[in-house]
Amino acid sequence: MITQRLAALRTAVHSLGGNVFHTVLSDEHLSEYIPERYKFLTFLTGFTGSNAELIVTEQKAYLWTDSRYWEQAKSELAGTGIELMKAGDTDVPTVADWLAKENEKTPIHLVTPLTVLSAFQYQKLTEAVTEIIDCPEALIDRLWDKRPAKALHGLYIHHASSVPAKEKKERLQAFIRSLPGTQFQGTLLLTRLDDIAWLTNLRGSDIAFNPVFLSWVLISADRATIFLHRCILKPDIEQHLSEAGWEIKEYEELEDALKQIVQGQDQVLAKTEDLNARLFTLIGDKLADCKHPVAYWKSIKTSEEIAGLKEVMKADGKALEAFIAELKDRLANGESLTENDAVDILHQKRAAIPGFIGESFGTIAAVDANAALPHYEPIPGKGAPIVPPCVLLVDSGAHYDRGTTDTTRVWFLGDPKDYPQEKFVQLKRDYTAVYQGMTALMKATFKPGTTGLELDEIAKAPIHAIGADFGHGTGHGIGLTLNVHETPPNISSRKREGTMTPFVPGMIVSDEPGIYRPGLWGIRIENMLLCVEKGKDLLGFESLTQCSIDMNLISD
Repeated sequence: MITQRLAALRTAVHSLGGNVFHTVLSDEHLSEYIPERYKFLTFLTGFTGSNAELIVTEQKAYLWTDSRYWEQAKSELAGTGIELMKAGDTDVPTVADWLAKENEKTPIHLVTPLTVLSAFQYQKLTEAVTEIIDCPEALIDRLWDKRPAKALHGLYIHHASSVPAKEKKERLQAFIRSLPGTQFQGTLLLTRLDDIAWLTNLRGSDIAFNPVFLSWVLISADRATIFLHRCILKPDIEQHLSEAGWEIKEYEELEDALKQIVQGQDQVLAKTEDLNARLFTLIGDKLADCKHPVAYWKSIKTSEEIAGLKEVMKADGKALEAFIAELKDRLANGESLTENDAVDILHQKRAAIPGFIGESFGTIAAVDANAALPHYEPIPGKGAPIVPPCVLLVDSGAHYDRGTTDTTRVWFLGDPKDYPQEKFVQLKRDYTAVYQGMTALMKATFKPGTTGLELDEIAKAPIHAIGADFGHGTGHGIGLTLNVHETPPNISSRKREGTMTPFVPGMIVSDEPGIYRPGLWGIRIENMLLCVEKGKDLLGFESLTQCSIDMNLISD
């Protein structure tokens, strides 16, 4: 099946004048979670992870993915003829470097869908190959005969957003008016769906686990236009947008609107890293890179919003504790349960909470060695059995009408006496180091202006002290009934905009260091933290998470 799909793809690539095909797992908004319609790479390869890049030449095919998915990719690509390229491995070149080397041998005419390629990736590929050819949607539709349609759902007003949508829009227009020189005359393009949802105080469900809706925004000093699918708009939503000063146009009209701006004298203001390659090339030299403040404003929650979130956190914590109590009771009564059962039980507990909307990401319920895979998620119906004595890691969260949650806990199930004692000592050592790192960050105080880059080592120090480390970030921002992964803020050793943005009161961040022992267990403990003032000229954190931590694994 995969071989036949790749053969058909090669024929189609030749028909466009190309000799190499390339694509990534992304959508036109460069979202973290993407609609099924945009998983063309998955259709072509059978790989079901969330991060990958594919190259198909006339004779071979290669898939790049990071260390989270190496074992998964090895299994899923078996028998397809697609070679796994372990991205991040010292011996594996990046896609751009690999293409550049091959281009030296034979000129590469690269066919790639520009709508799902970031502007940054496009620039890298442009330097690596002889020519880039856009892969049209019609070709993908022809190759993928049962390609999913866009899933469009209705919108609703997020009443827990305490700042009116009109006030947010006017604040952004005031920012545009404050820009120097010709940028003042420009029109700002917003493409990130959570930015638009926050700005308009609207929520949707067009992407799994993300309460956002497919849309674009063009906004200038005196005009604001939102592009969305009008077929799903109800009168109350149209009235809400109209009263906030928004003009409504169809989603597909964005490109024509941009062409009119480009043909005129105005600039298009945008964060270049937020643009897909099609928009980037369409705007061309009329693009003015603009570090607009919407994401930063979004990261700072108001006192009213925080109060509502705290109530949500109480209920969410009680649901987690009720979940683990039921799980332990049912296991003690001799019932056979799997990781999938754990996911279902936890869902039932959360779904009973007033204001529950849905999970904020796929629940990770992982036993023993499965927990050593940081982004493991049990496949429906194929989860591992939970057989005490064992280690169970559950990383989960939900969207409610007043906020979004994200909590990770690890429990030891069963009698420690029935567990190999040498392993139990090592398990407690790992667990204690992670707990110490998490609590050290939670209790830290720091001066205004401190960034997540500077705070990262506080959480890692106890883990480094026992010779361990972890490959993921220590903390990420969390939206208010919005994306569970929000930036800024971020806590990590990687230099990025989110990690280099100073913390201010009102920002919410996760605190989730970990240790992962392949074949044994994974330990990650996560609380949500609120940045608060801690006295004169000091900031710190207040823990929002209300679920108790298993203290039985703390070393004496």
